[in-house]
Amino acid sequence: MKPSRAAAPFAALAALLAGALPFAAGTTAWPEIVTPAWFVTQGVRLYDGILFPHAPLLILLTAAAGALFGFSAAVLRVIPALALASSGVLLVLGARFHRASRRGPITGLLLGLPLLVLLAVYAEGPALWPEPFLAPFLLAGVLCLERAEATGSARDITAAGLVFGTALLVKQTSAWAALAAVLWLLFRSRRGRRSALLFAAAAALPYLAFLVTWAIAFRTLAHARWTLVYPVFSGMSRDIAVPLSAADVHEALELFVPLAAFALAGAALPAAVSRRTPLVAVALGAIGMAWPRPGLLHLSAVTGLAALAAVRTAIVLPTVFRRLQRVRPRPGRLLASAASAALLAVSLGVALLGAGPLLLDRLGRPLFYWDDAVTRAEAASLRAHVPAGGELLVFGGRQTLYPITRTRAPGGFYVNPSFWYCLNRDGGDERLVAALRARPGLPILFRAPSSDEERVRTTRVFSFLETGTVPDGPGPGGTTWRRVAGRR
Repeated sequence: MKPSRAAAPFAALAALLAGALPFAAGTTAWPEIVTPAWFVTQGVRLYDGILFPHAPLLILLTAAAGALFGFSAAVLRVIPALALASSGVLLVLGARFHRASRRGPITGLLLGLPLLVLLAVYAEGPALWPEPFLAPFLLAGVLCLERAEATGSARDITAAGLVFGTALLVKQTSAWAALAAVLWLLFRSRRGRRSALLFAAAAALPYLAFLVTWAIAFRTLAHARWTLVYPVFSGMSRDIAVPLSAADVHEALELFVPLAAFALAGAALPAAVSRRTPLVAVALGAIGMAWPRPGLLHLSAVTGLAALAAVRTAIVLPTVFRRLQRVRPRPGRLLASAASAALLAVSLGVALLGAGPLLLDRLGRPLFYWDDAVTRAEAASLRAHVPAGGELLVFGGRQTLYPITRTRAPGGFYVNPSFWYCLNRDGGDERLVAALRARPGLPILFRAPSSDEERVRTTRVFSFLETGTVPDGPGPGGTTWRRVAGRR
């Protein structure tokens, strides 16, 4: 259904309230995004000089924000705020999807928005990280596909494909959600194979454009290696894989219970209504984003879809119950509607009781990895050893120290020395050792690898730090200062 103009004030309020979360609560500025973005602003080229396997869009967006407004806690909160605000708008505008849902916008605001906020906190957010940033992309893609299902418009199919394709430039694992959309178009949509092919072509276009334009602009294929070859074909996924545990599955269920409730509510409605949305299919496809590293943060792209499913379930159930009262209900439909209501209640209860205390605890908290107590102590110690613009190596400490103190990594390139699976590609290990050897006296903020980081101890960099550096005093929080041997 096309949203009415009356929904606009509700959507604006939803954007304001959802976007306030990263400013009101503790937010995580993950170093894997912030630090590459900092070095991009220092003229280091992503993938040639910054060795990292993530797709470029979120890193470049963070770099642009940092270049324009400076790297600060406020700027780093703005980006997750934009994602949450966008999800809030789409949640309100997309709530109404059939004629029985005239109260969709207000339900989206009063029910969906609080659930979206609670699920964002439940899924280890708010955070400057690809998966939570993807939540509005999946929402927008699903709404475009719904519109295409209703109109049969090739333009709407193309728009949906481009949205999912842009998501690929945020995180490659969003391909699982796009694949689920293709399968839905093939087997559940009324639009058939031609629409599926058009969608797939549109979804592939943004990444293909990135490959071609980046190669032409910089005369390199490093971006293809780091965003495609290494993550997919080189065994990197196996190198970083974490075994799935029963606790991971148990925690993740909360994100998918609203989808089960919506599917059961749809089972009690005519098939023509319940099968016209890829909402459940795309959300289930996004489960693949938790591979090779399970965890709620890697499933946080589903939060918007889960909130929308809850809103639509709350809208649909009264219609279902009224229909069941008018006619003698089939046992299956009666059971489905009762189960849907029960699951919706469970989902809302778990969100309130599980994520509510987490939200209260995080209110007023600092930006983690930026201005929390541990990072402030490390930054103060670093400033006492290295002036702004100077070079050092941060090994095992917080990589956000580089942008916080406006310092540089040795050698004119950057690789996180704790990421052995990046060091062992494109000669990163050898390049870093060579840069250290060429800089006697270079300060190093060192923290020994933990017991689950044994692979780091096999790298040439770690061996050099053991044999080619000398102690230079204690650092904060269990770190030590060292210097490359040869000059004090």
